[in-house]
Amino acid sequence: MKPLVLAAPIAAVLFLTAAPAFPAGAAERLAPPKAAASPAVPQESGGEGPGRRLHISRDNSSVTISDVAHVPKGVVHHDDIVAIFGKVQVEGEVTGDVVVIFGSADISGKVGGDVVGIMSAMHITDEADINGDMVSVGGPLSKASGARIGGETVNLNVLDFVPFFRHGFSWWAVLWICLLIKLAKLAGLFLVVLLITAIVPRRLSLIADAFPKRWGMAILAGLLGYCATVVLCVVLACTLIGIPLAIALGLATKLIKWIGLASILFLLGQQIGRNVLKRDLSHFASVLGGFAVYAVIYLIPILGAFFAGAMSVLALGISILTRFGSDEPWRRSGLPAGPPPIPPSGSSAGPPPVYTPVPGAGS
Repeated sequence: MKPLVLAAPIAAVLFLTAAPAFPAGAAERLAPPKAAASPAVPQESGGEGPGRRLHISRDNSSVTISDVAHVPKGVVHHDDIVAIFGKVQVEGEVTGDVVVIFGSADISGKVGGDVVGIMSAMHITDEADINGDMVSVGGPLSKASGARIGGETVNLNVLDFVPFFRHGFSWWAVLWICLLIKLAKLAGLFLVVLLITAIVPRRLSLIADAFPKRWGMAILAGLLGYCATVVLCVVLACTLIGIPLAIALGLATKLIKWIGLASILFLLGQQIGRNVLKRDLSHFASVLGGFAVYAVIYLIPILGAFFAGAMSVLALGISILTRFGSDEPWRRSGLPAGPPPIPPSGSSAGPPPVYTPVPGAGS
């Protein structure tokens, strides 16, 4: 197998990184020189799907982004063709390689090099003649029995095991996957919040009572808490012994944040009960009401991510400020609890009288 085929995943990353250097429609703007004699069909532009249909001749640019690169029948393209987020249709002949990244390819002509598809749907017809290798990584491959492949055929369609991707890459499939991930995270958070509510309901009430008066300081405390956690985890992870401590510190921070978040949701549910339902809700009902509002906002694209981040900072900060819902405030370690109260000075009264029994007084 040629090195180009082995380096296909690396090439995908490099092309995606360099994508701003190849603006859409670059192949259409690079017109062939007038003196060049070519049997190519003149370029045409028209609507086909979301992108433009580009008829590529031998002198056209061989890199397209979000376009349809078409080599008509009877045309010989003396170069490679690379399409990113686009479609390649080869009905004529391409002397070089054909590489498709996050797109699709329809090969019914002749390709002198390799045909590589990365996260792309590849369709090879009976008339296709490929001298090199046929490689499809992460996308479906449809190859007719009459197609001629001179090299090896490699098909690693890992998307068959991923829902919504079995017919190739699609942005709608990406959105569905993101939605499923968010729903799974919400389900896990829901169970954690219910467990915390059942174990420490009194602490949630104390934190909720303190939040309206200390939410400003909670923002500062939450930011400092997250920064300190990140720094300590990085320092601990530098040593082999410190890796378990870094993991434990991260889990402890999450637990503290969850306690604060459950308290904020409890407070939110209480406000909904008093202002909307005109009655006081129980602990569980308040938490459920607050979680419903949180879930709806969290599922909104972009806005939900900022909302969840802000809630995490507030939850960690208020939980730290209230000492995780304890009745006792934070105080400096190592200092005594304080002297006992001293009676007021300046009193003329002496010490209290001491009763001493007199012998024979009762006779």
